Amino acid sequence: MSLFFKAHGSPSIGLLLIRLTLGTYTMCLGIMQASNIEDYITKVKAMNYFSENVSFIFGFITPFILIIFGALYIMGFFTPITSFTLAFITIVKIFTIGLFPSSGIPFNKDLIFFVCFLTTFFAGAGVMSFDALLDKKRKKPEVIETVSAVSTVEVIAEPTKEVKTEDSPAT
Repeated sequence: MSLFFKAHGSPSIGLLLIRLTLGTYTMCLGIMQASNIEDYITKVKAMNYFSENVSFIFGFITPFILIIFGALYIMGFFTPITSFTLAFITIVKIFTIGLFPSSGIPFNKDLIFFVCFLTTFFAGAGVMSFDALLDKKRKKPEVIETVSAVSTVEVIAEPTKEVKTEDSPAT
């Protein structure tokens, strides 16, 4: 029964799963948007949140940012910067689409993505990442020299004589 009530595993595995899932989703989303960039730019312009020039720039750059930062996120490379960038893009999507995009959907799924990006922003990438690998190379282990002094002591004991005592006679 202790299997059901114990915390097993390591946080690094959870962080790796978050990075792999969201990084793949982000990268695939960027590839889909970049493969038909004109339609994506038209969608961004149709939202009417930005001027036409800003919408064009935002619509053109965003898919490539998603591809690059999605790949960096999967690898766990520059995780704080990557997480912050992806969280910023996600919060912009939440504000443009809304918290409740349509009926039948409890809330915007990007809110979950935003929280996961914030998690890796504060917690880091975990042990299984390029950040951890590069951090180990930077921090060389300190070698603490220990001096051990070994003393030998000779104990010379003289043989002791046994003293016999006689029991006193009973009267």
